[in-house]
Amino acid sequence: MLITNKKRINSCNKYLSHLAEGDIAYIGLPITEDILSKLREIGFNDLNAGEAIVPSPEFGPVSKFNANGKEVPQRHLPMETAYRQQYWEWEDWNGTHYSRIVDVPYKRYPRKWIPAPWVELTIIQSERKKFVLAGKALVKGQTSEEDIIHRINLMLEIFKRVEILQENLERYEIPKIKRLGWDILPTGNMPWEQFKKHLSPVLDRASKGKKMIITDRLETISMYQPDFHAIGTNGYRGYIIFGFTNLNLYIFETAEYGNATYVFEGDWETLSRMTKAEIIAGNLYKHRFIHSERWKKQIASLFPKNNKMIS
Repeated sequence: MLITNKKRINSCNKYLSHLAEGDIAYIGLPITEDILSKLREIGFNDLNAGEAIVPSPEFGPVSKFNANGKEVPQRHLPMETAYRQQYWEWEDWNGTHYSRIVDVPYKRYPRKWIPAPWVELTIIQSERKKFVLAGKALVKGQTSEEDIIHRINLMLEIFKRVEILQENLERYEIPKIKRLGWDILPTGNMPWEQFKKHLSPVLDRASKGKKMIITDRLETISMYQPDFHAIGTNGYRGYIIFGFTNLNLYIFETAEYGNATYVFEGDWETLSRMTKAEIIAGNLYKHRFIHSERWKKQIASLFPKNNKMIS
């Protein structure tokens, strides 16, 4: 069943009416010339079966939620004091320039965090035809309506149409997933000024004040001379991993304003094969540092010259 001429749907029942309970189906599209063009824009290269990408949050609100999750204000609860970081610049009476990053308090309703669904678009082969699928197979009566609606809306936002594909699973070649989420930079110590050149795609979108805050964080971590860098693409866009392989330590920082820093121990190969949802929502990180005035001390405490870890 083809769904078109819609920006999004609120219910999926009528689009699944041709399926019986327990039927297996897919949400996706056959790859035509116009779909191929959009797939290139998303970040697919060779379109080999098994290539999988979480679309960039820049495609729209559904894609942004899919990659980043969201906070929902709890307006039935009393307001609380929260803090946002702000970059300040000023001059004194004789023209001396000063700047600093400060935590500015403000009132807001408490937030409920809804984790990112992290639905991947996957290229799949069926005989001589190729398809792009949103997530895994769905089973009518078992896959949640919320999940189905989200996947349909993700496809509609990106491709302007989507199909419910009723196909025999045995006809499909189910490949090993090859996630395309990171640009791996050359290993070895990389001075900050050299590394900074690679950050333009993630820094240039920010306002001047936010860019100063984000740059300060990234430069702070670089001071400890990581020997490994990876810059996120597509669904990971805005994330940077600083690797300290001799310490078996990896710092998962974001160039998106307002998020936290995650610290991991473990081999990079295992980490790179996991989704962001698995990494963060699975509580697999060793430390989570909120961006605040204490953040630099927390980062410093990760390294051997510090005897006490700040939690």
